[in-house]
Amino acid sequence: MHALTFSVLRRARALGSLTLALCGVHSLADTEAKQIDAFPVFDSYIKVTGKSPSVTGNPSSFARRFQTPANGAYGLEALHYAKDLNKETAIEIDGRALSGTEDYLGQIKLTRNETGSFEIGYKRFRTFYDGIGGFFPRNNTWMPLGQAELHTDRAKFWADLSIARPGAPVFRLLYTNELRNGRKDTTIWGDTDFTGIPILSQSSLNPYSAARKIVASYIDLNERQKVLEASLRHTVGKTDLELVVTNNRTDFLDTRYLNRYPGELRPYPAIPASPVTVIPPALANNPILGFDAAGSKARVMNYTGKFETKFSDRLSLFGGLNYQRSTADISGDRELTLFLRTPFGVVSGVGGFTANGRPPYSYRTDFGNTKENIFTANLGFAYKPAQDLAVNLALKRERLEVSGVNQVTYINNLIVQATGVITPVLVDAPNNSLRNEQAWVPELEVRYTGIKNLALYGTFDYRYSPGDQSGLSTGVTLNAAPSEASMSDRIKVTQGHYKAGANWTISPKASVRAEVFYKSHLNRYTGFGDDEGVIFNLGYEFYGTKLTAIVKPAPTLTCTTRYVRQDGKMNTQTDVNDKYTSLDSTNHLFGETIDWTPNNQVYVQANLNVVFATTSTAYPRAGGTANDVLRNADNNYVNGSVVAGCVVDKATDAQLQYTWYRADNFNPAIVASQPYGAAVKEYTVTLALKHKFSDRILANAKIGYFDSKNDTTGGFTNFKGPLAYVSLAYAL
Repeated sequence: MHALTFSVLRRARALGSLTLALCGVHSLADTEAKQIDAFPVFDSYIKVTGKSPSVTGNPSSFARRFQTPANGAYGLEALHYAKDLNKETAIEIDGRALSGTEDYLGQIKLTRNETGSFEIGYKRFRTFYDGIGGFFPRNNTWMPLGQAELHTDRAKFWADLSIARPGAPVFRLLYTNELRNGRKDTTIWGDTDFTGIPILSQSSLNPYSAARKIVASYIDLNERQKVLEASLRHTVGKTDLELVVTNNRTDFLDTRYLNRYPGELRPYPAIPASPVTVIPPALANNPILGFDAAGSKARVMNYTGKFETKFSDRLSLFGGLNYQRSTADISGDRELTLFLRTPFGVVSGVGGFTANGRPPYSYRTDFGNTKENIFTANLGFAYKPAQDLAVNLALKRERLEVSGVNQVTYINNLIVQATGVITPVLVDAPNNSLRNEQAWVPELEVRYTGIKNLALYGTFDYRYSPGDQSGLSTGVTLNAAPSEASMSDRIKVTQGHYKAGANWTISPKASVRAEVFYKSHLNRYTGFGDDEGVIFNLGYEFYGTKLTAIVKPAPTLTCTTRYVRQDGKMNTQTDVNDKYTSLDSTNHLFGETIDWTPNNQVYVQANLNVVFATTSTAYPRAGGTANDVLRNADNNYVNGSVVAGCVVDKATDAQLQYTWYRADNFNPAIVASQPYGAAVKEYTVTLALKHKFSDRILANAKIGYFDSKNDTTGGFTNFKGPLAYVSLAYAL
């Protein structure tokens, strides 16, 4: 830790010295003697820009990391126009159009004094992802998508009308229409046997499976949400009232594409178990290719009423009612095609299986819908029994009713390899569920400032939600036989959030903030009826501490130190005496920020974050060969930055920035495990100049270099290169 801190300080000092040399700043007297013209702030302006990288290595990883395509971006970065049309009316216009990042904005806002405002606009932007899949170090297996650069576009249209006249209720009508479509990556990866783990023809001799889920996959997104909201706010005497009615409609169809065991195909007849031979991975399994589409058309009506009455400066009463009704039509189409070798060639079938085999789940939804009703009421008060003590206490009551039905048809095809004959086997599968909960949620907040330079606070909220649920689920087993499973459970959901803290101003040069927190959540399921005696509990606990100290050893120097510790425990119970502990976590975060302004023309800031984090699995308790496959997940990393800026002359500012990130949790020497930890080294360095050509023209230019090395993916996603940016702003 000390070595890292010294490293940061050395880099900050070196960068500060370089900046001082660049700026030609020698003393405080010299800098104060210089005539400085402040950069103008434009009321209305247009700004054009261009960003051009030169990427060596993996371009899709660069695009995901910097949210810019490898071929750059250019266009109109910003347009802002503001004007008073007359004494009562003003207009504002904003725009943006960047090609490459596909970032667009058009917005107009009209405001009239003592009347209200109207705003209409449209914006769209692109988020970049990569379809790189997983990496298996034993034999350097890496299976990305053929087109690894993925992106998703998000768009929003809105119209907002507000009528606010003196002494009258404030009325607002808001309409939004949002869209998300495109492709993004997913960590639900496909299987492969090309992992370098030997596969012996006699299965009992294989200590662990050769198959690993590292084949990249992606999702096609097609989602739309429309919201119409009307609200009314008014004050009657000492009471503030608010009514809100919202109509929300969503329509989405998302499709996940699956690719299991690509490049593999078992021979026919099968390789005999004796004599023992090594099976090539290309002959180990049969490929399965397909998609899983899920859709929903939902309609949600939400009605909310709120009030707050101020009886005095010390006491106010608040409360509200909310009713939400939701209905949705759901759809699904999951078609997984199995490919098999026969004496007559390769045959395939959706949901294909052989005698005494279990088919991959393939189905089509015939019909399905869900209904949800939520009624919520809350009442509370804010009270100051003394000048230095404030107490907020509230109680919320919630009732939830959810039901759903889903009738699907499993699509199966029995394939007889000896003849190549395919026989369809369709299975009707009804599914339904019903859930009811009634929750009580008390909330308490206390703040005390009666001790000089010290503020104490605490918050508490606890949710107690008993209920019951029942349902029927239908699946398929061997030979595509239907299998129905019903459930009847008593539910008890409890969750609590608690925190207490203090802010202490020791002196003008030092202050401290401290906070402890605890979060818990537990779902308890106890069977009744046919499920009498069945127990399933699932929950978690998080507790920790946050500490912050701010010290100013000199007027020009500020040091901010942070420490956060969080411990988490997962609790799973499937029987009275059958409890599991896994996914427990411990996290430590150390942070330091140093701000130094030796004079009014130079500033330096250094940041350092050191994180130690681990999440447990069944390792090493599993024992035996399982420990060759299982590992705990370590997520330790260090990142930091140093930024230095100065005034070069009365028309030019300069800034130099260096950032780095390092994680070293990857152990490729493990016999058969997919390493959970990451190993990444990354740094960037940037020099920026800002220059004023005139009172109406400003220019910005940046030149930088980036370098990212990722051992987690075997170096296949490494990238590096220079990046240039230039912009020109003109006052209108």
